[in-house]
Amino acid sequence: MSTSSAIDIRPPIITIMGHIDHGKTTLLDYIRSTSVTKREAGGITQHIGSYQIVYQGKAMTFIDTPGHEAFKSIRSRGIKTADIIIIVVAADEGVKQQTIEAIEIAKATQLPIMVAITKMDKEDTNVDKIKADLAELELVSEEWGGETVMVELSSITGEGVDSLLEMIQLVADVSEIKANYATDETDGFILESFLDSKMGALSDVVVLNGKLSTGDIIVAGDTAYGKIKRMQGDTGDILKEAIPGQPVRILGLKGVAQAGDTFRVVGSEKEAEAILNDAKIPPANDPVMQSLVEKEKELNIILKADSMGSLDAIEYSLGQIAQIEMKINIVSREVGEVNSSDIREAQVHNAVILAFGLKQDKKMAGVSEQQDVVVKYYQLIYKLTDEIRDLLMKLSAPKITRNDFGELRIIKVFKDDKKSVILGGKVEKGKIMRKSLVDIKNQEGKIIAQGKITDLQQEKQDVSEVLMGRECGIMIQTSLKKELPVAGDVLISYEQVKRKVDEL
Repeated sequence: MSTSSAIDIRPPIITIMGHIDHGKTTLLDYIRSTSVTKREAGGITQHIGSYQIVYQGKAMTFIDTPGHEAFKSIRSRGIKTADIIIIVVAADEGVKQQTIEAIEIAKATQLPIMVAITKMDKEDTNVDKIKADLAELELVSEEWGGETVMVELSSITGEGVDSLLEMIQLVADVSEIKANYATDETDGFILESFLDSKMGALSDVVVLNGKLSTGDIIVAGDTAYGKIKRMQGDTGDILKEAIPGQPVRILGLKGVAQAGDTFRVVGSEKEAEAILNDAKIPPANDPVMQSLVEKEKELNIILKADSMGSLDAIEYSLGQIAQIEMKINIVSREVGEVNSSDIREAQVHNAVILAFGLKQDKKMAGVSEQQDVVVKYYQLIYKLTDEIRDLLMKLSAPKITRNDFGELRIIKVFKDDKKSVILGGKVEKGKIMRKSLVDIKNQEGKIIAQGKITDLQQEKQDVSEVLMGRECGIMIQTSLKKELPVAGDVLISYEQVKRKVDEL
């Protein structure tokens, strides 16, 4: 159990996105070559998934693979893998389709967004047109009265690059990006992972909390674990430890971790194996936690803990969970055992009580059950945050939406058995689509059968669709029938589409 806390500012993690050939790599190379202390013979020889620079005495970490799987997995993994996003737009080409896609991804994360207008050394630039196009995408420059920082620069001449770095520092300072430096529950995320023919599995990681050391045993997602045999910095140095915000390459995992997965330090390889084995078993539905899923848009939490340090660490850890569709709202936080006042407050706010480092009180357990209040006890912070993260991920599961194509009035039913129905009818609305799903409603409007169109014919010819006003023959594959369809019933042709609110 970790109760110590030293929440402090950490270097911001920045990712750069935009259209291909708009200068992302050139900008990153320029920043790195001019800002990193060259400690390698012959210049830069290492180039891992991210790197850290020091500018005006302050460190900042850049993710050097914009758009890669780790970043696209922000919501599906439930972890924030960046603090600031920079959208790159070339001054001579302007906003392109990939720029628009990058902006939509960036907006979905709800992270601070900056814009770097690159290639200002080129001719035929039109910055005002770019700013106008970005304004239509809800990125309005500060110059135009908006809140989006936009910097004009050239990665060839270096003009404006210092201004960009200064603005990154300013945005980071305002955002107060923090980490728990003292926790013994060290964690972070996997940027990239691959197999080296000589060394085996290598992973590029960034530490988020705690201190990662050579010899630590880590679990990465639900696929890999191992003891860190070697740790290498972004400039090739062999390191013994890494702190929050620091990118490193590690050797020692038994298996290739998934990009975008989180990792955490555990006590032993036996514990790591147990965690992975548990992950392979589908979790049973927890009716207590499941009840929280029904709450709308906001998860209200009352925090109780054994110390102020624990409260700070938990609040910080909950803040690291990506919250887009569902928000976490901490109603109150207090040191001490769960009491009747907490239970009354939970009733008023429809909140769950999360108790950390505390012993369960049988009397309060009875009161909470009687009052239908959820109280969960934890001894490890990562177990608390994992459970809340999983809960929020359930809320962002694919939503099934229905798209109706059209309606047909049944004229005659030719065949009806246990597995199929063959019928003829006339399309009265929209169109009927082959391979679409169908509902059949009786003349009282009740659904009596459901299935899928397997064959569709018009004038004895196979067709993919039949439009309004035309007659057709249909074969439906079905196994759900409450009663037999008859002439006069209505067939509705439709599709089901899975969409995610945060689809990237």
